[in-house]
This record gives sequence, structure tokens and C-alpha cells, in this order.
Amino acid sequence: MKARYINKLAGSVAVGVCLLAATGQQAQAGELYQGWNYSIDSFSDGYGGSDYEIKGMAVTETDDSIYVALTGGTPLAGQSYDGANDGNIGWGDMFFNFSGQDFATAEANGELLGVRFSETNDSRVDQVGLYSNVTTRNVAGANGGYTSLKKYYDNGYGDTNTMGTDIATEDDAYSYLYGDEVAASPTRRNTKFRNVIKNGDFMGEINLLDDAALAAQGLDFGNFGANGPQTFGFQLDKSLLADTLPGGVNSFMAHVLLECANDAVALAGNIEILVEEPEVEPEEVPEPAGLMSLGFAGLAFLKSRKGRQA
Repeated sequence: MKARYINKLAGSVAVGVCLLAATGQQAQAGELYQGWNYSIDSFSDGYGGSDYEIKGMAVTETDDSIYVALTGGTPLAGQSYDGANDGNIGWGDMFFNFSGQDFATAEANGELLGVRFSETNDSRVDQVGLYSNVTTRNVAGANGGYTSLKKYYDNGYGDTNTMGTDIATEDDAYSYLYGDEVAASPTRRNTKFRNVIKNGDFMGEINLLDDAALAAQGLDFGNFGANGPQTFGFQLDKSLLADTLPGGVNSFMAHVLLECANDAVALAGNIEILVEEPEVEPEEVPEPAGLMSLGFAGLAFLKSRKGRQA
């Protein structure tokens, strides 16, 4: 993976979910606003029109929770579409990569986390929630979409911001999703989309949130003019990550595609895992030997005086 991604993932400053340093052509990599970290996607790179347009993604954290928000034209339950095998096109699963490597390498090494947040999508795992040791599969063809990133770009959708603020160019997308070797010579064969979980180990449940619940946490896509007609997200407990991530600040790249792969968005940031220090019982401090000696000497002196007075 190109060094700029390693630098972005490892070189962030921890301020909640943090603003990353600008790299590449996108000068404002990471948009921090009122405690949320935003990735704003192009408003015109979703094949099929506004119903399949992702406008943005955002993440924030508290001491014990992570909040994730999405906005765009596709409802959480998806859009009805006769060209899809199940008659519905919705959201793929979201992937979190804390490895510092490209997406393909993280998956091969068993270091990929995934979140199934839509009950109606074509994920192979049964339950909505967080998964570890994730492998992925391509469902774009079954949903009437482009099956590869190269084909998507060949049809003109790489001319604008392609996956949001943090993966803003075709080269960035190829490098992160498939690695530098593929990025040097991308084809329709070696750039197949991987947009849902195939297998994974269930780690725990998530809580789905509507736009009102997210607004109560301070979410404001409107600050970037990015409010879509559909805004929703989820909350997950950091305790689910305690056995997976070390204590302290952990850098990640997260992304999600629609099932048809007509649009995608990615975001880079940090999550801080707090480590509780074990309680230590205060030790009893023994009285210094010198003071004890003085005490005994004083008692002896008093006794001797009383003897003489008698």
C-alpha cells in the first residue's frame, strides 16, 4: 500500500475522532466539525441517479461508544428494483480496517472488521452487528450494478471525488482496495468489488439510530451542504473492541459501498480505547524504627522519674 495511506492511518492526532493531515490532491482530508469526523462524497458520482447517491459519512466517539452516520438517497431498507435478484438494492456492509495495510491485505491476514447494519441486504452473515476475521464477496452483479471498479471508472465515474474526502482519486481507490501492484495495472478482472461480508465471527450487537438520534449527538451534514433525504447510522460499544484493539489511539480506514456498487464512501480516523487501571489497595506505612525507639525511651524516662519521686 502506498506510503501516504500508512502515514494517514498512523500519523493522526487524537482529538476525539481526529482530523487527518491533508495528503494527495484532496487538501481537506478529513473534515472535523463539532466533534464529528466527516467524509464528504461527490454529489454526482452515483450511477443511477439520486436514489443511489451517497453524500457523506461521519464518525464520532465517546469514552464508551462509537457512532457512525451515513447520508444519501438510499434508504436503510433499500430501493425496490426489478433488476436485482431479490427485487431490492440497498447498502452493502461497512468495513473497518485498523491494520495500516490495504483492504485486500487486511482481509487476507484476517484483520478486517465488518458491520452488517442493514437487515435487508445480501450479506452472508445472518445477524446485524459487528464481526471480526471478515472475508468478503461481490454482490454488485446480482443487484444490476458494475461488477468491477475498473468498469465503473471506464464509464466515467472516476472524474470526480470517488469515495469521499479521504479516498478522492481513482489511484487512491485502487491502491487502498487492491494494493499497489493492482493499482499499477488495474483491469476489470483484478478489481472486482467486495461489498458484503461472506464470513466472520460475531462480536456483538449494534444499535441502529435515525437522523433525530444522531442529531442529538451533534451530527450536522448540513454544515457541508451534504444532507441527503436519507440519514441514519448506528452505535456500537467500545467494549466489543477491547479484545481486538490495544489500549490507546487506534487509526482506521472505513468504507461502505451500495449493493449495486453504484457509489461508495470511505473515511479515515482514530478510535481511542481506554484501559482501566486496576485499583491498588493503599499500603500501610509502618512507623519508622527511630520514632518507635524514641517512644519506648520516653516511656522508660517517665517511669524512672515516677520511681524517684516515690
